[in-house]
Amino acid sequence: MSVPATRDTAALIPRRRNPLSQYFSDLWIGIVTILEGMWVTFSHLPKRTITVQYPKEKVPMYPQTRAMLVNHVDDCGYCLSCKRVCPVNIFTITGVRADPGEDLGILPDGKPKKMHIVDFKIDMSKCVYCGLCVEACDTRSLRWEQPQEKPVYNRRDLHLDFSGMTAERKQELLDRDEARKKAKAAEAAAKAAAPKVAPPKPTSESGTASSPAPTPSDPS
Repeated sequence: MSVPATRDTAALIPRRRNPLSQYFSDLWIGIVTILEGMWVTFSHLPKRTITVQYPKEKVPMYPQTRAMLVNHVDDCGYCLSCKRVCPVNIFTITGVRADPGEDLGILPDGKPKKMHIVDFKIDMSKCVYCGLCVEACDTRSLRWEQPQEKPVYNRRDLHLDFSGMTAERKQELLDRDEARKKAKAAEAAAKAAAPKVAPPKPTSESGTASSPAPTPSDPS
């Protein structure tokens, strides 16, 4: 059943246009929009270029720019604050306690350095540049430095190690620490397995064991 068109409904029905006039209208709109876009493009040609060809060219960075995360291991006290506060777990840190009497220097906070930093690895491919680790560092050994990160073609090149030790030195310290732990465990096991000796009873001047003094009875 068809509804007769009224004056109100007739205004909502699109009028059919001549296909030829529609074609030229669309063509004109396309030409105008292209010219507008080209005008915007050509108007920027004489202006000064604000982009650089990174990484061949680099712009100067501000002093507080979060550019490259660097750890100065000589100032690191192995507090692990950076590892605890990191939201994406980019740190791999291993330390070995120094032997008694071994001098590793003084930390920036004035305390003696007691740990060998065997591994201090940072996975910059996962870093979100939040800066929480730098703020949490007690000795300020971890900080942002310039220039910005270097471009790499392999993600493994973003795994940085700041321990500054050779593989032989690392293995030597780890073996020494393992031997120390084994000796300590053996000492604890021997102490636990040893029979407990009862303390000797106190003797009187005559050489006989003294009996405990009687406790006074309550008067009733």
